[in-house]
Amino acid sequence: MHDNTLPLFFFGSLMDQDVLEIVLGKKIDVQNLKQGVLLGYQCEKEAKESYPVLIPSPGKQATVLIAGSLSTTDIDRILFYETGEYDLVRFNLLIDEKEITALGFATGDGIASSGERWHLNVWQTKDKAAFLPLAERFMEAYGTMPLPEALIFWDQLVVELDQDKMATSSSIAS
Repeated sequence: MHDNTLPLFFFGSLMDQDVLEIVLGKKIDVQNLKQGVLLGYQCEKEAKESYPVLIPSPGKQATVLIAGSLSTTDIDRILFYETGEYDLVRFNLLIDEKEITALGFATGDGIASSGERWHLNVWQTKDKAAFLPLAERFMEAYGTMPLPEALIFWDQLVVELDQDKMATSSSIAS
């Protein structure tokens, strides 16, 4: 389980307000979110997907978003979204030059980095439009399936999205 007394931080697509609202199933007050810095890590693109993984990188830093007040349901929805592929662990990070401890999703087993840096603004420009319907369809399954089944469902949605992209690009080309 998780420690509800610690804030939670995000380093990937959850830093995008639209994605976070889809995952939480409600509008959010951005006043409850603060930007922070995780020292000794950087975000890199996952080998097969558009989202990032957190990689230990001495001397580097990753920009993160810290959510101070989340309900148990909010956290459960986020854990579902992360499909058990990431481990929720304690990290020390900086917020307004002050060190705090927060929970974040460490890259779990079976997730590989492409070695490329991941930047939120690049992802928002290049991948967000295609990702939002995927996230919406996936989060509609919240509460209806256990995590192992959700992980399979996510993979099926990604394949469908790729097939739709290929069908669209071949119809544009002809």
